[in-house]
Amino acid sequence: MATLSQYTLYLCLVGMGGSALWKEIAGPYDVALKHVTNCDRRGSVSFFELMKVRKLNRTHFVCNGLLTIAVDLDDDAKLRGVAAIKGTNGRYNNVIDVELKACDFILKFGKNIVESLIENCDSTYVCPMKRNTCELKNWTISHDFIDIPALPYGEYRLDLSLLEVLQDNKKQLISCVRFYGTITPKNLNKLKKA
Repeated sequence: MATLSQYTLYLCLVGMGGSALWKEIAGPYDVALKHVTNCDRRGSVSFFELMKVRKLNRTHFVCNGLLTIAVDLDDDAKLRGVAAIKGTNGRYNNVIDVELKACDFILKFGKNIVESLIENCDSTYVCPMKRNTCELKNWTISHDFIDIPALPYGEYRLDLSLLEVLQDNKKQLISCVRFYGTITPKNLNKLKKA
């Protein structure tokens, strides 16, 4: 029969293992975007058309092209984000799969990104928002995520889909864009020097 000291030792080992795992994913992180493309199932309209992306520096890209939001962002529009991390076998494994009303999704995860994008279109972000097409001119791709304080470090693929909810509650894929990038620990030495 196990004694109290054996249970205590067991709990300490489990706690140490959990805290070691948390150190691998905890804390601030940097996002380095590698490239942007359409999803395998892209929908009837591309988010980005005639897009020319060039590297600004090690972690940022600059975009020029057309941004098309093909449906009104209201209660009948949803955004779905599926983030997958690349495993040791080379396959991507989903770590986040979130689908919310478009305005709720933007508010929860990407308000700063969308504000930056809409500002580049000489407009102001409000949600609900009417369908829109605008020309991006030297937009520095922002990846300032909100409410995601920690992520496992590694190579990622993010599919962002715009869905329209139809009368019969079925969802129709309107647009989908795929981002590839890496999540690495934030270089705290660089922050201290600045």
